[in-house]
Amino acid sequence: MKKRRLNSKVYFRITIAACFLGMHFVTAQEAPKKADTAKTKTIDEVVVLGYTSRKKKNVTSAISTINAKEVSQSPVANLSNVIAGRLPGVVAVQRSGEPGFDGAGVSIRGFGDALVVVDGVPQPYTQLDPNDVESFTVLKDAAAAVYGVRAANGVILITTKSGSRGRATIDYSMYYGVQSPTRYPKLVNAADFILLTDEGEINRGGQPAYGKNVYEDYLAGRRKSYDWLSLAIRPDSPQQQHNITVNGGSDRIKYLMSVGYLRQDGMWRSGDTMFQRYNFRTKVEGKVTDHLSVGMNVSGRIEERDSPGSNPENMIGGVLRTFPTQSPYANDNPEYLGTTNQSHQNVIALMQKSISGYTDDTNNFFNGILNFTYNAPFLEGLYLSGQYSYTKRYRQIKNWRPTFTLYNYNEATGAYTPGYVGNSPTSLRHDFVEETDRVSNLSLGYKKKFNDQHNVEALLVFEERANKGNNFWASREFLLDSKDYLFAGVDNNKNNNGSAFDFASRSLVGRAYYDFKNKYIIDFIFRYDGSSRFPANSRWGFFPAVSAGWRASDEAFFSNLGLKKFITDLKFRGSWGKVGDDGWNDVNNRNATSWQFVPGYTYPSGNYIFGDAVIPGLSDKGLINPNITWFTSTTTNIGLEMNILKGLFTIEADYFFRKRSGLFATRAVSIPSTFGASLPQENINIDNNRGFEFVLGHHKKYGGVDIDVRGNVSFTRSQWEYQERAPFNNSQEQWLNDSTNRWKNIWWGYKTAGQFQSQEDINSWAVQDGQGNRTLRPGDIKYEDVNGDGIIDDKDVRVIGRGTVPEIMFGFNLNVNWKGFDFSVLFQGGANFNQYFSSGYQNPLYNGANSLDMFMDRWHRQDPYDPTSPWVPGKFPATWPTGSPNNQKTSDFWLKDASYVRLKNIQLGYTFKGDMLQSIGIKKLRVYLNGFNLVTWDKVKYLDPENNDSRGLYYPQQRVINFGLNATL
Repeated sequence: MKKRRLNSKVYFRITIAACFLGMHFVTAQEAPKKADTAKTKTIDEVVVLGYTSRKKKNVTSAISTINAKEVSQSPVANLSNVIAGRLPGVVAVQRSGEPGFDGAGVSIRGFGDALVVVDGVPQPYTQLDPNDVESFTVLKDAAAAVYGVRAANGVILITTKSGSRGRATIDYSMYYGVQSPTRYPKLVNAADFILLTDEGEINRGGQPAYGKNVYEDYLAGRRKSYDWLSLAIRPDSPQQQHNITVNGGSDRIKYLMSVGYLRQDGMWRSGDTMFQRYNFRTKVEGKVTDHLSVGMNVSGRIEERDSPGSNPENMIGGVLRTFPTQSPYANDNPEYLGTTNQSHQNVIALMQKSISGYTDDTNNFFNGILNFTYNAPFLEGLYLSGQYSYTKRYRQIKNWRPTFTLYNYNEATGAYTPGYVGNSPTSLRHDFVEETDRVSNLSLGYKKKFNDQHNVEALLVFEERANKGNNFWASREFLLDSKDYLFAGVDNNKNNNGSAFDFASRSLVGRAYYDFKNKYIIDFIFRYDGSSRFPANSRWGFFPAVSAGWRASDEAFFSNLGLKKFITDLKFRGSWGKVGDDGWNDVNNRNATSWQFVPGYTYPSGNYIFGDAVIPGLSDKGLINPNITWFTSTTTNIGLEMNILKGLFTIEADYFFRKRSGLFATRAVSIPSTFGASLPQENINIDNNRGFEFVLGHHKKYGGVDIDVRGNVSFTRSQWEYQERAPFNNSQEQWLNDSTNRWKNIWWGYKTAGQFQSQEDINSWAVQDGQGNRTLRPGDIKYEDVNGDGIIDDKDVRVIGRGTVPEIMFGFNLNVNWKGFDFSVLFQGGANFNQYFSSGYQNPLYNGANSLDMFMDRWHRQDPYDPTSPWVPGKFPATWPTGSPNNQKTSDFWLKDASYVRLKNIQLGYTFKGDMLQSIGIKKLRVYLNGFNLVTWDKVKYLDPENNDSRGLYYPQQRVINFGLNATL
């Protein structure tokens, strides 16, 4: 809600609710009266809930909301990145900055993937145009039970904007920005690479691979060094977004039409990585009669992802590992791409579509919603609502990999000769994905206020959903490279395959609400769900939820004690609810949990030879489980909301506990190989989550300066109560692997005691190499002998850290408005999680690759070419060609505290108004400068703390600076 005097926007937010099933149509007479107190703005805000809407002051569940203004403060390409730091209890971690794939992984209270409902319909949301979004509402506790089947991990409700009454207005918004990696490792130059390579050989008792003279040539610049980061990655890349929205209407009809375009370019210097998105939306709401309203909401988008044929991991790996002594071109001749140490691959070739091929990924999405609301004239408050939604998604991916040649140069003859042929033979793979989702529902509701004291609501909903899809792919090889079509390929080694899914559900939903003078509140929900994923005898489940609230500040004793002067509003609330989950949200396990109750066969399964013929085999798919059913999620939440000094300060606090029972797992028992079948999944495992959330806000006008401050922090942690495991062979194995009654997401490894400082230090330490410490050198990692037996082995392994997802998330948001200027800043961060370094971040010459610059701070000889010279201490162990087995053990030496604070978003804008604008047909013009992911404070330093690839082979998150404008005509 905007922090200013309430106006018609509150009314139109209610009319948006009228588009959703079960929400009765709000007439002009029901628009709230104007008010300008902070108290009214906070507690009279209308929020969207499951199949209804309600004033926030009467909500008894744990919810969080952000509005259109907050969304507009973060002009991002991917809508999921708006959430980070703004919503307490929402864990949003951005793992990648790749165009089209730069969304944040979002979970509610660490539960897992949430159900996302856009305008009353479950559908993907990350590529929605942010300009179309009116509000986010997150249901975190028992309130999610109303959405049933897939809502066990919480629900994110997104409401899109609607038309407004009055003359047509045209809004145009745009921004243009530049992107650059937030952080990328620095690589050593050729001289340092030669030095580290030679050091490694000398340290293991061998001869230098290059020699001191070569090292000095590179050091003096007599030989050329190549910076592959600069050769492959440009310092910045552009992005732009445009949107035009037309809206207007009358007393009988309101409309909104929106079109948007986004383009993001990638970081590769070839310019061959690009993401484009086209969005459109048409929304019409009309009153057919005084009692009947209808609505239509049609939206769609086209997503086009163009990139080189090689995936980002391969290309980034090539950048990090190619020797700086090697030129991308043979003899530095740009007409001949050269071979390299990376299996002869050359990242300059891999990044160019014209050389090594391309991947074109096109995703078309369409959604249409029709709805109606009938307010019964014969009984005030009685209404009938219905909605039908049709969603279609069609995606195709074309991966073309033509043959290309890398060359070597013969200095003696001056000849260029083929050194490597890549992508041989030329190939094409074409994937096709199609998905259809139909959702229809009908509801009967009643909403009435009696004697200005008793508010009553009742709602009954019947809902059906049918979701099905299929995909197939085909591939061929080619003799010629010119035609990138399947029909042009040869018949040899052609291949194809496919899969499909089909899901349906039916539900009966009930909701009953009562409050007395907005002081005593109770809300009851039930959902009776049936899922096609289970057998008929266990297909249906009944899932109830209840929440209650008490507004203590409205009690007489509160005023009598003088508390009302300080605490304007105080509400205590609590909720309990049970939700069924059919496992669909677990995309990695979706096919495994489907059709467990249906017998069948696997074909093909192995091959059999009959004479000269090879015949595909057939095998039993395994035992069935005729009793497999829902696993259940039971959540308890207690909380309070407090408004102090008429909105000067606001406080919200919640504690929650969730328990899931009957999680799908397979019995971990040994069965004879002659049994001939595998075991089915069962409802076995149990886990739980617990945590808290706290929000503190402040809002006040200081003269002409309007200041709004809001901070939030949340903590969540999960634990296994029982996890099925195979029998343990000994107590040590059980100690390490038995997860029952243990926290999830923990690191096991060795605790370290620093680094060995001398040979005497090594000789006096517990044996940790199994050879009396004879293989160790000064600078090597020193491990703790935890059990004190003089030998460091698996018995000394302990918990050394946490997982890669923050257990603590926090955000701080400041908004300032003054005389047309607006300023906002958002700090966001996470804590209680770790990042592990492996591969090239653990070994400077990993698999014969180039080294990161951080390893120059290592233990080394004073004269690197004299193995008898004194050791010079450093941060990292001495270099070894293939990595020292001692230093590569899993330990807290390589486990970094990934806690961070990020300047997530900052924006400065100015709004122009006046006669001069009016004279040229512009009602309002706002210009702004925005920064996203600008600065990060953390201890990791070498990688972005939100990255979870321990090898560093990820497309880096992007720092973005945008200039934008919003104009209303």
